[in-house]
Amino acid sequence: MGSGRTRFALFVFDLSAAVSAIVGGIAVATNVDSFPREWLVGSPFSDYVMPGAILAIVVGGSAALAAVATAAAPRVGAPVSLVAGLVLMSWIVGELLVLKQNSAGTSPLSLVEPIYFVVGLAMAVLGLVLWRRGSRPSNY
Repeated sequence: MGSGRTRFALFVFDLSAAVSAIVGGIAVATNVDSFPREWLVGSPFSDYVMPGAILAIVVGGSAALAAVATAAAPRVGAPVSLVAGLVLMSWIVGELLVLKQNSAGTSPLSLVEPIYFVVGLAMAVLGLVLWRRGSRPSNY
C-alpha cells in the first residue's frame, strides 16, 4: 500500500474512532446509553459520568487530534495516530478489566470490544508504518 493510501486509511480509522468515542462518551456520561451500575462494582467509579468523559475527551480527543494531524501534517499525524491507537487499545483493555459486565451473566459477550481493539491496533500499526517511512506528503 502506497503512502497516500496508507495515510488515507489511517485518517479514516482516526476519524471513525474519534467520532465514535466522542459520541459514545457523551451518550455514556449523560446516561443516554444506560448501563447497569452493577458493572461498576469494584471500580473507582460510582456512575458513568467520569468513564464517559474519559472516553469522549481522552480517547475521542486523541483520535480527533490524530485525524486532524494526519490530514494536515502527516509527519506529526503518524506518531500521534500511533499514540491514539495505543490509547484506544488501553481503553478497551481497561474496560474489560474494570467493568463487571460479563460476571454473573449480566451481559452477553460483545463484539464491540474486539472491533474497537482492532481499530486501535490498525491506527497504531498504520501510524508506525507511516512514521517509519518518514510520512512523505502525497496525494490521496
